[in-house]
Amino acid sequence: MIKRGLDIKLNVKPIFLGIVHKFYYEGPCRFAKGEALTPEYERLMQEELRPQFFKDVEDHMPDCVNLLKPVSAECHDDWVVPEELFDEITAEEADAYIISGGIARSAVLIELGERTGKPVFQDPSIFADLTAVTAALRARGLEAYGCRTWDEIATQMRVLRVRKVLRKAKILLAVRFDSNASKSGNDTFVSLNHVTEAFGTHFRFLNLHELIDYLEPMPEEGNYTTPGRTDTPNITAEEIEKAEALADELLAGADDVHVEREFVVKSCKAYVEICKLLELHDCCGFTAPCPDFCSTRRANESQVTFCLTHSLLNEQGIPSACEYDIDAVLSMLILETISGREAYMGNTLPLVFEGGSLRPQKRFNIKDIADVKDLHNLMTTSHSVAGRNFRGIGGKKASYGLRHFAYDQGFGAIMRYDFTQDKGQKITLCRLSPDCTKIFVGSGEIVGGGDYDVDNCNCYVVYRVKDQDDFYEKQCYVGNHVPLIYGDYTKELKLLGKALGLEVLEA
Repeated sequence: MIKRGLDIKLNVKPIFLGIVHKFYYEGPCRFAKGEALTPEYERLMQEELRPQFFKDVEDHMPDCVNLLKPVSAECHDDWVVPEELFDEITAEEADAYIISGGIARSAVLIELGERTGKPVFQDPSIFADLTAVTAALRARGLEAYGCRTWDEIATQMRVLRVRKVLRKAKILLAVRFDSNASKSGNDTFVSLNHVTEAFGTHFRFLNLHELIDYLEPMPEEGNYTTPGRTDTPNITAEEIEKAEALADELLAGADDVHVEREFVVKSCKAYVEICKLLELHDCCGFTAPCPDFCSTRRANESQVTFCLTHSLLNEQGIPSACEYDIDAVLSMLILETISGREAYMGNTLPLVFEGGSLRPQKRFNIKDIADVKDLHNLMTTSHSVAGRNFRGIGGKKASYGLRHFAYDQGFGAIMRYDFTQDKGQKITLCRLSPDCTKIFVGSGEIVGGGDYDVDNCNCYVVYRVKDQDDFYEKQCYVGNHVPLIYGDYTKELKLLGKALGLEVLEA
């Protein structure tokens, strides 16, 4: 099945550790008077504190957290830690623990971290143990977070959920020549094995020629590339009807249409088939090569491109990238999971200001930003893979247009989005480095867009960054396609970089 990053939850175990002294006495660790020094009084206090802690946890955990069965235990001043306590805590597989502890309970937290290797959070109202236990665990090479507020805890939980998503992700790759890179995607990951080692992500490979065969019902003698096989997942007559219905829906809903229905149907057939293959291989992301595919002449023969597939997948939170850019797929998976918004990927280029004006650039028309007075620090991102859910996956879809990719023959349906309507919108950009050692985190503000009414591989957004020199210098460590989302998620991405052990390149 397709299990999106948005469908994965972080399993968190709440644990309340109360303290009850067995006898009445005073000393350097007890500061109370009268009955407050009795075990009975302390038990009453725990009965009040326990439900409040569990309520705080429930009230402040983000939607991406799945709370496991809470555990409550009484600790004593004889320092005995029964094995049954650890058995109860670890009975369910947790991704992280959130604990209310304190003095005389620190050893339990530290040993739990040592036993499980899982992240440990503490109630932010805990006194000095907040820093003490965090430091003790980190000194042992273990993961601990000394968050000062419940909001900080929620943010860090969302970040750890993204890390879990990367670990569980499987990406479907359509391969022609090289399973690591396409003829145009030289800046993707150097080694997929290294990606698995660094992030836990796995990959499923599919021969590009077999994929193209799947776009038509299987002939009686089998596909051209696999003659005699009758078990191949070719598109069926029923699925073609589904593609036709989707094409009609898209055509009816578009603000303007400049592509023939037959070509929209063909692109929708590709989308339906890719969805089927994602289900078959239990994958949550997809990419296919562009020049490698084009040079076979089978794109021209089948009159299809994967542009519309990328648009329709991304607007559902299923990362899908052009040009076999596996790096972009993972970067989009990060962005879509952390934000719940559709990511947009494409050629990310600086608009160079020199000699008092912007230097002419391919696929950019300065007339599209005629109302922009300050032409410094501008960047563009352009590709024909815009969608309708930039403001939120699952929400109301934005208006759009439909055009075609191929100038001459008119095939390859592409979706168009008018970025000029979003002037002033804050955006966040992200891309992993090819060697899996860095994460680029950028931010900007949309000032315009263009090529809404042009065919082929374009449709761009223009945005202003703080310092183009700095942005571009750091981009050169990560590559061309730098995916973006609407909103400011720079804090979360920087925390993710830290959680993944990556150097953060912020611009």
